[in-house]
Amino acid sequence: MEILFEIYQRLLAQSLPKYMRQFYSDFKLDHRCIGIIGARGVGKTTFLLHYLRGEYGQSRQALYVSADNLYFVEHTLVDLVDTFVKGYDGRILCIDEIHKYKNWNQELKNIYDSYPQLQILFSGSSSIDLVKGKYDLSRRVILKTLYGFSFREYLEIQIKKTFPILTFESLLHEELYQFPTLSQTPRLLGHLKDYWRKGYYPTFLELPGESAYHETLRNIIDKVVFEDITSFYSLKTPNLDTLKKILYFFATSQPGTININKLSNSLQKDFTTISEYVQILRDSGLLRFLLMKKSEHALVRNAEKIYLDNTNLLWAINEAVGMEPLIGTVRELFVLSSLQNSGKHVFYSDQGDISCDGYTFEIGGKGKSSEQLKGVDKGYLIKDDVLVGDRKSLPLYLFGFLS
Repeated sequence: MEILFEIYQRLLAQSLPKYMRQFYSDFKLDHRCIGIIGARGVGKTTFLLHYLRGEYGQSRQALYVSADNLYFVEHTLVDLVDTFVKGYDGRILCIDEIHKYKNWNQELKNIYDSYPQLQILFSGSSSIDLVKGKYDLSRRVILKTLYGFSFREYLEIQIKKTFPILTFESLLHEELYQFPTLSQTPRLLGHLKDYWRKGYYPTFLELPGESAYHETLRNIIDKVVFEDITSFYSLKTPNLDTLKKILYFFATSQPGTININKLSNSLQKDFTTISEYVQILRDSGLLRFLLMKKSEHALVRNAEKIYLDNTNLLWAINEAVGMEPLIGTVRELFVLSSLQNSGKHVFYSDQGDISCDGYTFEIGGKGKSSEQLKGVDKGYLIKDDVLVGDRKSLPLYLFGFLS
């Protein structure tokens, strides 16, 4: 047990966030058991340690452990909690990467029911949402999602200035469509292009070169496929290689109507298997779906388009094969991820590219015409490479300020 406290204190001293994210100030431990879920590499560990440092300092009533610690070869989580509560009057336990602990959901239920004075804060893969109900955890656990940096956060880091979070409604309804304070930011559009390539994951703060950063993202992909996914699904190594091929397919293809049959034939797998693999990649935080309006459930059968989760992953994979992403794909993915990460439901549109809250949007460059939106009552162009919009068009960069 003492070795766990030693590791915890060492990490407290070392894992200092270089930027205070909005998630940090918004977070409240308003339930006895809260899970921070999200894609690998977005900063969940840093957040857990930051929270403990601010709320408990050096107190031994708080403890952080990683679920893959060798301590758990000979001990269970229940054993740890029993000793922590009875021997140290433990009040809060943070369990990092809980999905790496076998049978975590059953033991978490037992801990929740047996130690009512203990608060539990854990982190885990996005896929945890799929299995949390197996042991009736749905009423015991609240899940909160941590995403990568928004463009607003990236810009604050780069120019050391604070920017407001915009609401979706302010983009459309207020007489603020020119947003003069934002549009006058030096090199604003240049920063946006940089963000698309290297601004979503916190590791960009530590790695000076773009190539090194992209290499870490490809390593993240490998860890998700060969470690995280194998924690949830019984897949053999050849099948894991197929998962990577699917990622590379979507990274280098033009988004369009999904043809799983074509992909299945190309990979020499049946339709059901490939559909399952695509779903796994989405649930693990590597793919992002644009759904049809008829359903808000993120299932392959309801997806009209499929993208990499963010533009940084898109660039990292294309760099590996000597290509550059299609600019149309980058623009669409930026808008889609910005809206979804801010909590909005976004759907595929036959008349434009996407729809959200009853509005239809067509995404393109500064020369994009409104021809496709003809006859659409609530239609807007979203234009790249412009600083100022008007009543029927919006600068694309503004969507990066929604979170």
